Amino acid sequence: MGNDQSGHSSGDQRANGRAGYLGPEEQAERDRQDKQYNEAMNSTGARIYQERAAEDAKVNAAAAGGRFVMDVDAMKSLLPDWQGIADKLADMIPTAQQMRNISQPAADPGSTIQKQAADRHADAYIGSLTQQQAYAQGYADRLKQAIAKYEQQDQMNVGRLGRQG
Repeated sequence: MGNDQSGHSSGDQRANGRAGYLGPEEQAERDRQDKQYNEAMNSTGARIYQERAAEDAKVNAAAAGGRFVMDVDAMKSLLPDWQGIADKLADMIPTAQQMRNISQPAADPGSTIQKQAADRHADAYIGSLTQQQAYAQGYADRLKQAIAKYEQQDQMNVGRLGRQG
């Protein structure tokens, strides 16, 4: 056994990736597993968020008696805020996408792993911004539709009153 009391040479430790060095095959396997894990997590996460959204919609609908009522002045005052939020989020997306263009600092395994982690973070951030922007834009669009519908109905009512004299 000599001075090595574990029964393994230091070369064996490096070869199996336990001493901090990962061989190309093991790194490729870990990358594949990470990708598989991220895909499963994204799929599961999306399903969980959809379930939560459906549950929240049910609770909100029940609390509001199945509908939400807001006067036109309130809708008009909220519209610029929601459109502003949607626009700001839309402006943030291209900036966030630039995060993926950052180069890894060196051509070593640690830098490669760091770059991969940073890219996954960037993808998650971009996805979050995209979801938030879609929600804010959808809310602003629904406010616009509701205001237009109200104003159209108001014009029809004025027209009826004019005909009735």
